[in-house]
Amino acid sequence: MTIHWCGTGLSSVPGLRRLIEGGHKVVVWNRTVEKAREAVGDLTQDIRPYSLDALAAALQPGDVAISMLPADQHVGIAKVCLEKGAHFVSSSYIAPEMRALDGEFRAKGLCSVNEVGLDPGIDHLMAHDLVARYRASGAYDAKNVLSFTSYCGGVPKIANPFRYKFSWSPLGVLKALRSPLPLAPQFLASCA
Repeated sequence: MTIHWCGTGLSSVPGLRRLIEGGHKVVVWNRTVEKAREAVGDLTQDIRPYSLDALAAALQPGDVAISMLPADQHVGIAKVCLEKGAHFVSSSYIAPEMRALDGEFRAKGLCSVNEVGLDPGIDHLMAHDLVARYRASGAYDAKNVLSFTSYCGGVPKIANPFRYKFSWSPLGVLKALRSPLPLAPQFLASCA
């Protein structure tokens, strides 16, 4: 199994470095090869210029494609994964076009795991884990009211109607407001 990591922007580098340092077989894809070399060139030489066609040619059954590219490119990569028998992972919110592919991924026994970035995915999963641990603990009392407030996106320096700290394009947040609840825990459970 090869992990095909697409995109080496700021939010990509820590996870990418960890996978490579952990000895996993990783191919790094980036639009600008030199930027990728600056980020992980000290750990790997398998850095390739990204194009959907090049990725499609390299994917093998059982591989994993991780897209850290802009959200509008995820569906194309996911469709290539379906064609090639590969799994798909992204940190972005689930768009309706991505949600529409879920049945096909499941039917082929493949995983499509979305919303696993810090915000919202890991934040949601950690919140779920925190509540589950409390319920399993000796301190749990069914009469208690459970409440959880997350500041994952950051406390805004300047108050704004979104109550959110924007450190990247707010388009993803605005799109997510139109989406139903995330499916990340369901997808992870189906991949376990």
